[in-house]
Amino acid sequence: MAGLSVPASAQETGETVVVTGSRIPQTGLYSSSPVTAVGQQEMKFEGTSSVETLINNLPQSFADFGQNASNGATGTATVNLRGLGSARTLVLIDGRRLLPGDISFPVPDLNQIPAALVDHVEVLTGGASAVYGSDAEAGVVNFVMRKDFEGVEVDGQYTVNQAGNDNSDFNNWNKATGFPSAPSGWWGGETDDATLILGVNTPNGKGNVTAYLGFRNSQPVLESKRNFSACSLSARPTNGVFDHLACAGSSNYNRWISLDDYYAGAAYDFFEQGSGAAGSGNFTDYTGAPNQKFNYGPLNYLQRPDTRYTGGFFAHYEVAPQLDLYSQFMFTDDHSVAQIAQGGSFLGTYFTMNCDNPLMTDQERTALCSNNAQGAGCTPIGNTGNCNINPGLAFISVGRRDIEGGFRTTDLRHTAYRMVIGAKGDLGSGWSYDIYAQYGTTVFDQIQRGNWSQQRLQNALNVDPATGQCFVAENGMDPTCVPLDIFNGFGSVTPKMLDYVQATSLITGYTEEQVVSGSLAGDLGSWGLQSPWAKNPVGVALGGEYRAEYLQLDPSHDLIIGDIAGNGGKTLPVPRSGFNVSEGFGEVRVPLVQGMPFVEDLSVNAGYRYSSYDVAGSVTSYKYGAEWQPIDDFRLRASYQRAVRAPNVLELFAPNNEVLFGGQDPCAATGGDPTVIHNCLTAGGIAHAQVPNPDAGILTCPAAQCNNVVGGNISLVPEVSDTRSVGLVLTPTFLSGFTATIDYFSIKVAGYMPANGETGLPSNVILAACYGDAATPASQSIACPLVFRDPGNHSIHTLNGFVQDVATNAGAMRTSGFDFEANYQVDLGDWVGPYGSLSANFVGTKLDKLQFTPIPGYLSYDCAGLFGVTCGTPSPEWRHKLRVTWTSPWDFDFSVNWRHLSSVSLDQNSSQALLAGPQDLVDGNIGSFDYFDLAVNWNVREGVSLHAGVNNVFDKDPPVVDSNTFGISAPPFGNGNTYPGVYDSLGRTIFVGATIKY
Repeated sequence: MAGLSVPASAQETGETVVVTGSRIPQTGLYSSSPVTAVGQQEMKFEGTSSVETLINNLPQSFADFGQNASNGATGTATVNLRGLGSARTLVLIDGRRLLPGDISFPVPDLNQIPAALVDHVEVLTGGASAVYGSDAEAGVVNFVMRKDFEGVEVDGQYTVNQAGNDNSDFNNWNKATGFPSAPSGWWGGETDDATLILGVNTPNGKGNVTAYLGFRNSQPVLESKRNFSACSLSARPTNGVFDHLACAGSSNYNRWISLDDYYAGAAYDFFEQGSGAAGSGNFTDYTGAPNQKFNYGPLNYLQRPDTRYTGGFFAHYEVAPQLDLYSQFMFTDDHSVAQIAQGGSFLGTYFTMNCDNPLMTDQERTALCSNNAQGAGCTPIGNTGNCNINPGLAFISVGRRDIEGGFRTTDLRHTAYRMVIGAKGDLGSGWSYDIYAQYGTTVFDQIQRGNWSQQRLQNALNVDPATGQCFVAENGMDPTCVPLDIFNGFGSVTPKMLDYVQATSLITGYTEEQVVSGSLAGDLGSWGLQSPWAKNPVGVALGGEYRAEYLQLDPSHDLIIGDIAGNGGKTLPVPRSGFNVSEGFGEVRVPLVQGMPFVEDLSVNAGYRYSSYDVAGSVTSYKYGAEWQPIDDFRLRASYQRAVRAPNVLELFAPNNEVLFGGQDPCAATGGDPTVIHNCLTAGGIAHAQVPNPDAGILTCPAAQCNNVVGGNISLVPEVSDTRSVGLVLTPTFLSGFTATIDYFSIKVAGYMPANGETGLPSNVILAACYGDAATPASQSIACPLVFRDPGNHSIHTLNGFVQDVATNAGAMRTSGFDFEANYQVDLGDWVGPYGSLSANFVGTKLDKLQFTPIPGYLSYDCAGLFGVTCGTPSPEWRHKLRVTWTSPWDFDFSVNWRHLSSVSLDQNSSQALLAGPQDLVDGNIGSFDYFDLAVNWNVREGVSLHAGVNNVFDKDPPVVDSNTFGISAPPFGNGNTYPGVYDSLGRTIFVGATIKY
């Protein structure tokens, strides 16, 4: 197991250690599963003041929530091993669970871990549920903390970003549309980080208390500060081929659509271009010209501001060898603000407005209300003439940005407490025990500002021409109503109008975790259980654990009723809900042969865990593995792990909620496809005459927005995964100081439940699996029962029609590939003279497969080497980092790091059926990326060290892709026309820090 930093004495004196992935103490650093470790020195060289950056730089890790997300941000930092989702990565602190850190995405939040207190991090990739329980399907990240510190340490660092912003293509895009360019020679995004550590031993040397206080503050970076993100980019066609990018924007700017004759196929689409003065309102046809689009990019945050306070202690006292009492307490208060462009009223929401509203000009009145008389035979469906079922009222959709009111913000605060109390000790005869109780809670507070209330907007659009007052103010329904003037251009909305129409929304809640655990570990040598050909006896560990998790989510009333414009639906409350699980586990390691010719070591191991959930039922997980070291120079290892992930609280108890999804009903727009028509008739229960002709009764979804019902499902059962790994560990005796590993991994997840950010099967996949060309009887048996059609018109967008998209155990995932790691350290005195030593560390991952099967018996798609709307953030087939460090004899270290990501291709250009879409040549490929980082460390004198460095030395700009036409770089993991969780988006990162010890 290369790269693991543990005390040298553990290897030299035979001291036993516990390695992540097993509870059995053992001598040496051996594991049948691959483990990578990162120590404090690497943290200093990377200049990271947050552990999320440290983990995300590993090739095994994929982009997830972090400080570079704004639209859709949770305010947390999460880890996603193997691209299987953060819900399938278990995070531990000293081998014990880190509690869920957010009420919307209940997975561990790395912001709760103080970087300066981390001794090293062990990353085990692959299943480990037999040892640790649920969630360890993709792997385990174990933070081993500093617990026996003595003295005083002050650790501080200042970080700033710098970018030239001199890419001519990026700048020309802004100039071509008249948008401002980003400043050249930009500096910003500063981060200040400081930690105070105090440690004291008891006078008798049997105890220690290590306490800490930390502060970290990061400044925001607007997208307007980088030239690649200063405008929102859109893929544009030439002769029907998408072959270039241009600054675009949202049509939701100052656009009005009259819908009075909607069902007859006619719609009137206008752009309002008043000067801001009363009576200046003037409608012109909406054409999508650049001056009719809103550049929503500049005000979005590319890096959120973040202020974090941490504090806590680690304490223990050995009363006797049989009783070592310990406790831990950790506190985190993290406050961040996500900012995106102005809100307002968004297209797709419908309002009625009196046609004699005095704030409209005559020209606008004519445009919106010339079709407001009720025609003969007028019905909401199938009419052929002018139609308005409410004469005198205009039926409209308004896309009007709140330019006067400013941007939208989401204020996110997470306050977390975690406490552990326990006892461990030596029972003699090679046996030890460890029992502990753990309690943790994360309190969440969110404030949304800058949005408009849809109900107040409806009220403010209906104004009495005689009095100039809102009708609802006159009749007493809402005396506070202020008429809203959005008819005369930007500048016409006054502060009083804004005070009325704007809404401030709140969400509060908490997560809670309780754990009680006890285990025994030792060997059976005293009982005679030892192979006659082995030096070490059989090692075992066994124990039991009880865990309970709870969550509560309380939104304000306006969110509950779905009144906030642009929020995409309701946010429903989740009353205190939870689950508990009781578990028993055991593990055994059997050395079979040791110290014999061609069998220096031959060992096997196995583990088993039984878990009984009060809601999700019972499930078992298990493992077995083997290691064979024929000679000192190399070791072979193999393992199989059956891991599980039980549904979390939201997946079980989130209430059903009707929202919209982007898509279309295949049976309302068959395109004459005979297979689709046949499937609609046989699987959908629809009359033959209705299918080919939408006007015959099956309505297309307006604005390609259909209904779906999302939510939790108490019938969920744990998903299961199988991990297989085979590896080789090289420790050549002829090359002192060199170690290397190569491991093949394969992980298959069955009964896939929605990962965080998803609600169930994608609704478009459900429709395609029921009605599409590739539908099979197996896929139809799962998908078709999830489509509920309105009994009257068979649509899926009217009152009683929808796609049921609640959480389910339907899908499957699979990933496979190879991990490589190598370490080499050489004393230069043996080669060139007394110039210190040279060390190198290499970590790389070759990704062969990242496959998803949404519905059993239906199509699959493979995202290895791809990115895009379906596959999301880039999944390079090859990633590596190589660090070379010179340790001089003059207390000076110099280090260079090379980070590499292979090229990726756009998923919609793929030939895979579930990925294929319009060919987009301009976004078709992101080339390989190479970053180079430099760092130095100087031990000024005993107890004082300085470190500094530059990451992305050559200021390499990130790749840019469409964010508008197809939404390729859509939030939350896409931001600013790129993927900041994958590629460096802030230019050079320059840091300088100091560590002072007393």
